[in-house]
Parts: sequence; structure tokens; C-alpha cells
Amino acid sequence: MLAERERLAGEIHDTIAQGFTSIVMLTQAVQAAIDTDPALASRQLAQVIQTARENLDEARALVAGLAPAMLASGTLAQALARLTDRAADELGITAAFEVNGSPRSLGTGTEVVLLRVCQEALSNVRKHAQARQAQVRLRYAEGRVCLEVADDGVGFDPESLNGGYGLRGMRARAVDIGGNFTLRSAPGAGTSISVEVLA
Repeated sequence: MLAERERLAGEIHDTIAQGFTSIVMLTQAVQAAIDTDPALASRQLAQVIQTARENLDEARALVAGLAPAMLASGTLAQALARLTDRAADELGITAAFEVNGSPRSLGTGTEVVLLRVCQEALSNVRKHAQARQAQVRLRYAEGRVCLEVADDGVGFDPESLNGGYGLRGMRARAVDIGGNFTLRSAPGAGTSISVEVLA
């Protein structure tokens, strides 16, 4: 029961809570632009609606115990590209996604972990990094796959962290599938997280 509770807590944190955070931030942006730039406010409102719809799909999938809605409608690479594009739109930064190697199916468990790690990492960019650029890379190599999310933001001292569910959750998810989680950051030097999995 405890393991299932932890799993559900992670799923809610990585999907529904992040979706609501995006909706709140986008709604605030709409409020700020509605009188001065109606066209921008209209585009941001469309993003609010899209994010709310995706969040509803994720909630339904979570309740039904299905694979994440983003993976049910396409490949892992397509899902990561959509996440990257959304982060760029929401934050007004340059965000790029790239795939290296030959994409292949990794199994639902591994793909869910990589998707959730990317969601959490981009959420951290949104909340903490003050970045101008972010990069998401998915690398397929012989017998392994690696996901990396990097930004050029303010960075931090990893030794000074008091915890925080997000980083612990990313590390735990990686360990659950036998992967390695690596965090690199320093004040003023941006942040990079990576997960490497045998696959």
C-alpha cells in the first residue's frame, strides 16, 4: 500500500499539479496582457485551454491506470517534443528538443519514467531557473538510452538542497527502473539533469 501511495503521489505531482501550475501562470499572463495586447492574451488563453485539456486527459488516464495520455497518442520522442515546445511557449524562452540515434520502443515503464522526469525537469526550469534557453536531448545508443534536460539559468548548489519532492522523485523513478540519475548545477552556471537506462 505504501509503494502504491508513493507511486500515486509521484504521478499526481508530475502531472496534475504541474498542469495546474502552468494554468495559473498562463492565466496570470493573460490578465497582464488582456488590456495592452489582446492578440497575445488570446494566444495565451488558447494555451490555458490546451493545458487544461491535457491535464484532464492525464487525470482520466491516472484514474483508469492507463499509460500517460501523451504516450498513448504518440511516441516518446513526440511527447518530449510537445513538452519542450510547451515550455518554450509558456516561458517565452528558446527551448529545443533533439533525438540522437535510432529511436525504438523502450517499454511502457521506461517511457513513462523518462516522460515524467522531463516534465519535472521542465517544471523546475519554469519555477526556479530564470533561464533564457533549455535543451532536451534523447539519445539512443547500443543497449541504453539517455534523457538530458539542461538550462542556462541561475543554477544552484546541489549540496545546499533541503530536499524537495521533485528531485527526489526523479531520482527514485530512475532507480525504480535500474537507471542512473545525475544532477549537475552550480550558482550562475545553469542546471543539467540526466537519466540513463539500460534498454
